[in-house]
Amino acid sequence: MHEMALMAGVFEIITAVMAEHPGKKVTRVTMEVGELTHALPDSLQMCFAAFARGTVCEGAELEIIEIPVVLKCQECGWQGRTTGSFVALCPDCQSPRTEITAGRELRVSSLEVEDDENRD
Repeated sequence: MHEMALMAGVFEIITAVMAEHPGKKVTRVTMEVGELTHALPDSLQMCFAAFARGTVCEGAELEIIEIPVVLKCQECGWQGRTTGSFVALCPDCQSPRTEITAGRELRVSSLEVEDDENRD
């Protein structure tokens, strides 16, 4: 389960950001996760819950935005999603000269922090 290692990295980022906001709690974390990371959303949710216990993220929601694989053909210019299992051939001209333009992402795209007015 490589999701645990991935989430450890996510919590390093959260810890660094939240050091600039002492006493605040995270209410929502949004991640972009590319298809080629092979990270399972359910596993990421489970790992997030485990890491969040006793931290500024306890009780926070994790939103995962899944990013599909997108190819661009360097021969004919076609660009789009692949269907079925990932194959790096252009579906229009069958050229192997393609580049992956999306689907490798793994990033924290936003953190929502509690509002001072909503603190107990």
